[in-house]
Amino acid sequence: MNLRCVITAEARSEITEAMNWYEQAEAGLGSRFWLEFERLIRRLVFMPEIYPPYGKRGVRKARLQVFPYWVFYRVAGQELRILGVRHASRDPRVPRRRFA
Repeated sequence: MNLRCVITAEARSEITEAMNWYEQAEAGLGSRFWLEFERLIRRLVFMPEIYPPYGKRGVRKARLQVFPYWVFYRVAGQELRILGVRHASRDPRVPRRRFA
């Protein structure tokens, strides 16, 4: 399966926020965050069902390997929609309500 990836505006904002935070912590770390995110997306477009459903309506979540972030996504037809990117220490009920 080779899906087209679409990142929602809200997810883009969350990615930018994380990248900026890491870049302020250490030069180049924001770019490393983005590269890890891209690596995960490349895997998901070929194997989107590798992670089990997280909530209703087909939402799934995948964890970045190095950075403590969850990526919430849904597959719809030939599209992989990135719905959100959240730090793993945040309240897990918030994304469930947001994506349910």
